[in-house]
Amino acid sequence: MRIVALTFHDIVADDRPPTASEAFYRLTAEEFERLLTQLRKLGYQAVSSRTFRAWQGGQTALPERSVVLTFDDGYASHFEVVVPLLLRYRLTGTFFVPVARIGQPGYMTWDQLRRLVFLGMEIGSHGVTHRPLTQLSRAELAEELGESKRRLEEELGIPVRALAAPGGCWNRRMAGAVHAAGYEAAWVSTIGTNGAETQPLALRRVVARQPFSAQRLVAMVEGWQPAFWWAANQQLLIRLLKRLLGVYGYEQLKRRLVPTA
Repeated sequence: MRIVALTFHDIVADDRPPTASEAFYRLTAEEFERLLTQLRKLGYQAVSSRTFRAWQGGQTALPERSVVLTFDDGYASHFEVVVPLLLRYRLTGTFFVPVARIGQPGYMTWDQLRRLVFLGMEIGSHGVTHRPLTQLSRAELAEELGESKRRLEEELGIPVRALAAPGGCWNRRMAGAVHAAGYEAAWVSTIGTNGAETQPLALRRVVARQPFSAQRLVAMVEGWQPAFWWAANQQLLIRLLKRLLGVYGYEQLKRRLVPTA
């Protein structure tokens, strides 16, 4: 069995202006619901990061058609737009939250996160400040990993076992630090599928971005290799641009190409 994990960022209602997030990764509620409709028509069920890891460990079985839905950055739209749609389609999600953003304008509050836990959603760490982990010193890395886990567990009263790497930045040093901090799963931005043998501290995800195509994402969930080839080459181009231009130069170029980013 091969499982695809999809990653989403801000998802805005059609009748309100977008929040302060990058338009490159922003979806409308209509686009997101179109994807959920197609997944449900094909018989897919969503499983959390926790359930996926239990399956990897041989502790449970997964539905024959399973998909992991993950949501990064803790946007207020996740509570206002995403969760009602997940409940409507009888799906679950895993939400990765940077602690420093909780309660800030445009982001979820602690009370909203507690409500997500009550509704059966999983909450994971996205660091404290959302800084790329690969750019931190050893002390800063330990603080980002340990403090985010501690605060989430203290405020929500749940164990936090999963982390999503901010910006998808990852290497072996990060994996060792994440394991030492007590996490059991780390989701990164490497495109591909996940199986029982996949390294749990380097789980693969497919990021939904513009130009959006529900059909293309469904094709990847279904395991259609040309769709993976297209996404992998798009990601390779982004990484090359970041390396050539630097992160700042890349962001400036992206804003020229996508003015609302």
